[in-house]
Amino acid sequence: MKKPERLIGFVILDDIEYPFEFEEKTFSLHLYPPAVEIWEKNSDPIHLFQALSNQDHKNHEWVGQKRVEGITSESNNIIFCVLDSPANFHGFISFRVVWYFYYSKDLDIKRIEGFKITGHDVNLFYPPQVAFSSKFEPNDSGGSFDRITVTTNKQKNLYCGEYFVSDNVDAKVGVTAYISHYSNRAANPVQAISAMTTTFSAPVGIDTLIDSYYDIVNFFKYITYRNNVDIGDFEVFFVNEKNLREYEGLLVFPNKCEPESNEGKKERIIAYNLLTDRSTKIIDAIKSKHMGLRHICSSTDDQLNYPASRIIMIFAEFEREYRNIYGEESFRSDEYLTVKSEVVSLIDEYFRLQKGKKRQYTKQISDYVKKRDNSFRDNLMYALRDNEDIMSPFVSKRYEGTYDVLVDAMSSRMGVVRNGIAHSHLDLQFDAVHLSDIKIIEELIYAMRLKKIGLSLKECQMAINKLFAEYLAL
Repeated sequence: MKKPERLIGFVILDDIEYPFEFEEKTFSLHLYPPAVEIWEKNSDPIHLFQALSNQDHKNHEWVGQKRVEGITSESNNIIFCVLDSPANFHGFISFRVVWYFYYSKDLDIKRIEGFKITGHDVNLFYPPQVAFSSKFEPNDSGGSFDRITVTTNKQKNLYCGEYFVSDNVDAKVGVTAYISHYSNRAANPVQAISAMTTTFSAPVGIDTLIDSYYDIVNFFKYITYRNNVDIGDFEVFFVNEKNLREYEGLLVFPNKCEPESNEGKKERIIAYNLLTDRSTKIIDAIKSKHMGLRHICSSTDDQLNYPASRIIMIFAEFEREYRNIYGEESFRSDEYLTVKSEVVSLIDEYFRLQKGKKRQYTKQISDYVKKRDNSFRDNLMYALRDNEDIMSPFVSKRYEGTYDVLVDAMSSRMGVVRNGIAHSHLDLQFDAVHLSDIKIIEELIYAMRLKKIGLSLKECQMAINKLFAEYLAL
């Protein structure tokens, strides 16, 4: 299903049918009063002030969202999810659109069975060149070709894995490639395209579809290490009586990030040949909050910038990954854990005998001891040593010396920086070597997770080498 060249029609708002026009550039929905009486009411200052006074600012809530439904000029259905804070220009109302769903009357929006995405980053994840073979027959002069033959290769849908979407619904993800022919394009009549398809284990509604949208977007953010991913719109399908997919819906979100300006840098991605059927384990980790994406850059160029805010997010993500993979006290001795348990028991016993403020203070001390874990320096050192086989070539590229000595020095430096930032030490000395240290932590975060989901030593190194453009001959 294709986007219409112009998205216009009618929608229902407050039981009134308004003509609408959607503006793609600003991703805004503009409503036109259907009658002079409606326009006069909307433009009445008393009406405007009443609308403002109905907003309860004391609840300190985010601006809400609501859905506006209607029909387009092509007699297709449309649902706009808009921010519930309309602009009013002399009685003409407009909304900022969060997303819209454009679909035919053949699609039951309560029985969506899957969707397909195509886009530049999908092509990078699974290169579409596998969809065809080329054969060249040179002429006698050797300067050109008498014949060039392009043959389509039969493609299978390769398995990326499954993940939990919502109650009693799983999603199966696969990739494939196919050929499209354009008879009106003489210069390039044949194009290879890759597609990623998500199929739900049971029919779902639009809310589950939206959840799955964010799951797939977050997956591509992780494997590209940037937020400006290009995966196109979501083509939604259902399965008909002949067991064939009918693509009768289009889910569209705005592109909030600037596209990549450097085509070469777009190649940085952890591709399907490395992740294979373990791809959806990344989605599972993100959905379960074991991984975060706040440290992800807005673009590849931004990976070269290290403001304090980004450094903090990198440190925070390392600590989150460390905690979820190794645990709070991964290398503490049995003696230490025994002593800690006994001390906590003594404090808790003292707590039961106290009242008032003393009871409150005792509780605070008990919580502090329970949550007391290893230092950032200790955790970083442990993770680097545990992943020495993966990280050794990347560490050796940036520093001279033996791995253990380098790890000890790096962990100490980063421990000082982390504590300095955490405690707002404005006189913190920040040297060039710290940038190398932070880059190693970024790569270590990926090494820990990729190892956790089952990638081999070689696969982990190849993924990091490609994603961070290390250019090492592994």
